[in-house]
Amino acid sequence: MLGPRPVPDRVRVLFFISSLEQGGAERQVAELVRGLDLARYEPHVAVCNETDQLGYALPFASRTALDAPSGPTPRTLPRLVALIRRLRPDLLHSYLGHQNIYGRLAVRLAGVGRAIGSVRCTQLPAQYIRHERLTHRLTHGLIVNSVAIRDELVRRAGLHAARIDVVENGVDAARFRPLSAEERESERRRFGMSGTTVLVAGRICAQKNQISVVRALARLRAEGSLPPDLEVVFAGRQEDSTRYGGLLQAALGVYRLRPRVRFLGVVRDVERLMGAADAMLLPSHYEGLPNVVLEAMGCGCPAIVSGPANADALVREGREGVAIGDPTPAAIAAGLGRFLRTSAAEREAMGRAGRQHVIERFSVGRMVSRTAEVYERVLRSPR
Repeated sequence: MLGPRPVPDRVRVLFFISSLEQGGAERQVAELVRGLDLARYEPHVAVCNETDQLGYALPFASRTALDAPSGPTPRTLPRLVALIRRLRPDLLHSYLGHQNIYGRLAVRLAGVGRAIGSVRCTQLPAQYIRHERLTHRLTHGLIVNSVAIRDELVRRAGLHAARIDVVENGVDAARFRPLSAEERESERRRFGMSGTTVLVAGRICAQKNQISVVRALARLRAEGSLPPDLEVVFAGRQEDSTRYGGLLQAALGVYRLRPRVRFLGVVRDVERLMGAADAMLLPSHYEGLPNVVLEAMGCGCPAIVSGPANADALVREGREGVAIGDPTPAAIAAGLGRFLRTSAAEREAMGRAGRQHVIERFSVGRMVSRTAEVYERVLRSPR
């Protein structure tokens, strides 16, 4: 085995991600790039499509679109190889499933740099697990944001835990902060909030389980425990490639709940929306380490979270919010009921506890420094 590699004075990092749409992985890329020491790192980005909903001014030295609007395909690989040969990055840091696989192959084919992947969700498709097994030896580092993801990769893909770094998400606590009383009242008027408002933030898709929220509201109404002023607000993009949005609209019609629900679509200043809401509900069937929960807690907004979205103990029952267990309509209804029975003082206490939890455990600085540690270790590792 050869000795440690010589490390350049300034490290060129090529980030490879599907897009900069509004989403957890995308926001973490943005926070990472904003936090990196630009005297040490020169960030570039390759995206499959040019959609950018984040609204950040990011210091990328270059941005390249690979003309793959639905994600990478075999046609993407030679384009990525050519980009790597032209940019000659020291590191390629890819995010999410197929990007990880294509990134590893491209680095090997280009003969330039080292590949680091990021996996950010549990319940990974069987196809991805097979691809991970086949290509893992081509990667020089693998970052996950949850111990649950690490354990799943060890269990299902046969990876060694020592080769996986757990780097938890970071939240900008200056941006995601509680609103003053005057600010909150202003934002509630802007978003049309009057009574008790529960925010469901995230893309409209089966994973996020919004239909079960509708069924939970129907259960509360049947039990006579649906407050007359309760409104649920969905905020997030709809995936055009699925029928889930149509099914959600159909469920609202079947249960006659349209007056109780509003759709806001993509909200750029989502921190203002979170600060105005009374609670944030995430009923997902599976997650990694959900940004939206951390961001809501940073805003002092109590979180109501399903068990699969709470694998890393983000929310403790009665402390930062409500832990609802299984993502079923019955469990969601019970969790909503517990929250609705809390007093204003109890909700304020949950909000304070959630923000303190975020500040202590999920700072952007901690996420950036831990990621940079992985970069430096990979750069210095033997050939």
